[in-house]
Amino acid sequence: MSVRDHLICAEWFYTKFYDMGIARTYRGKDGEGMGETTLHIQMRDMLKRPVFRKAEVLASERALTRYVRWVHIMEVPEVGNLLNGGELVLTTGIGWQDNAQQGLSFLRQLIAHGAAGLCIELGAHTKSQLGAMKEIASAEDFPLIWFHEQVRYIDITQDLHFTLLRSHQRLIAELDTLTTSFNQLLLNGDGVQPLLRLLSRTTGYDVALYPLEGEASAVPYCAPEQLEARRQSWFMHRKSESTRMESHTEHATATELCSSSGMLSLSVQALEYTFADLVLTTAKSSNHDLDLEHPHQPSNEFILQAMERCAAAIAQDWMRTKYMEEKRRYKEDMWVIDWLNGHHSAKEIHEYLSTASPLLATGTGTVILFDRIPGYSDSLKLQKLLIQRNIVSRSIFSREGFTLYSTVLNHQIILIIIDPQPGVQRKSHLWSCIQQLQHHEADQTHRLFSGLLGIGQSCANLSRIKDSLESAKETLSIQKDIGAMQQPFYSNLHCYRIIAGMKQSGSLEDFIEEYLGPIIRYDAEKGGQLLHTLKQYFVLCCSKQETATRLFIVRQTLYHRLHKIESLLGEDYVLPEKRVAIELAIYGYEYVHGPIA
Repeated sequence: MSVRDHLICAEWFYTKFYDMGIARTYRGKDGEGMGETTLHIQMRDMLKRPVFRKAEVLASERALTRYVRWVHIMEVPEVGNLLNGGELVLTTGIGWQDNAQQGLSFLRQLIAHGAAGLCIELGAHTKSQLGAMKEIASAEDFPLIWFHEQVRYIDITQDLHFTLLRSHQRLIAELDTLTTSFNQLLLNGDGVQPLLRLLSRTTGYDVALYPLEGEASAVPYCAPEQLEARRQSWFMHRKSESTRMESHTEHATATELCSSSGMLSLSVQALEYTFADLVLTTAKSSNHDLDLEHPHQPSNEFILQAMERCAAAIAQDWMRTKYMEEKRRYKEDMWVIDWLNGHHSAKEIHEYLSTASPLLATGTGTVILFDRIPGYSDSLKLQKLLIQRNIVSRSIFSREGFTLYSTVLNHQIILIIIDPQPGVQRKSHLWSCIQQLQHHEADQTHRLFSGLLGIGQSCANLSRIKDSLESAKETLSIQKDIGAMQQPFYSNLHCYRIIAGMKQSGSLEDFIEEYLGPIIRYDAEKGGQLLHTLKQYFVLCCSKQETATRLFIVRQTLYHRLHKIESLLGEDYVLPEKRVAIELAIYGYEYVHGPIA
């Protein structure tokens, strides 16, 4: 197979793999993603090639573990902005003749930008700097290689590039086989434990899966209590590491990650939602059988790629399980619709909810109603999309202690939130969950939870959940008149509940005319500001000084306006019983005509 054919195959393989739709992000010490496969081989193996037979090498044991990702000939003095990291640089030092310090500067630039090593062809201008370069390279554990006679760098680059490509080809073949094995285990339907065993067998390391919800898993086996303690310890470690990463700017290689933290972790994601961490402990495995299987430790690159494939398989298993759960709930949808219509007795509801948890039967219920979504007139299509979205939403609400039931009725999404904690509605927690839902789908094509919504009143008697639905409908309807509320709870409507009822009965216009009619006509005829002045006067608790300041007028002008208002509404307009009616009429006017400006 030619190099070109190999690269085409590699591109096809990764395109096919990443198109599976499972997102994977490797979290290293610097927080950057390291999911891309790179061509590389360790320096110790590179130096075994025949092209280095006549070379002299200065390299510590740590220097020999550096990975070479490419080979490049460089003769320019300033190379910092030309490096990506991991290059084995070849040079004759031709540009060092005019400056005795040029070679040292060249070496320091390579070290600072993460090069893998430096090869020098010795000449009169390079020999003089070799001693000082040895000291720098030794102090930094940086491989330094030199040739005492002229060499053909073109032969070295060709040999090493083909070595890198062959190494990469072997890596892809091994990972292809590993992916097939993971897929076969998925077809067996035995859950994640066989997947973790295969990853541990392949890498020779201990493996653990720490889901955000549910039980953790580990290979080799760990007692549940000890495993739960390890999971909590891991989450605390991850949090502290995340904080440290934000202030850490130095790039870390995969080898440094293994040696510094002792762990590699991968966020397992599906539907753009992280539901677990896959953690591999890079210390010596506690499983002696695994040690026997791995006399030669796999490369870090192979380990990272193996973790990605295992995470992809875990995500697929999680998606399959969650989708089947949502399908089962979809079959129960008619029960929920009958519940919303008030067709179930208190006993039937108690028995149904008790099967999930006895605490739910004595909890409180709240309905969240989302307005019709344009383009989703087909309820079945909307329901299928909701099945997928509920996988995430159910998890979000459960973290706050809520249980979610959902359905689609009249092309509107309805969420029934059951709170097992007795007492008043936990508005802040409920609103936080809704915000998380909206944030999750912010970048998605189909948005189910980001439009207008209404949150009904809390019902302690779950047989009256229909009342919560009606109050959610009223909250939604009122917002279509007054605009979207910051937190659309029915309990936040206050006087608008009265105004909406008056509008529905047809008495609102008469009420506004009775209490505000003279002022409205005066402003219309004279172009006055009496209604706006009256609103601000009442908002500021009848403080003349604050009202004048708010309206940007002198107090004398305010006195003149208040005198005119008194002549139109009567001297008793500030008395408590009449003032309440006038303020309600002002809100009613804004409900019908929009804000008073």
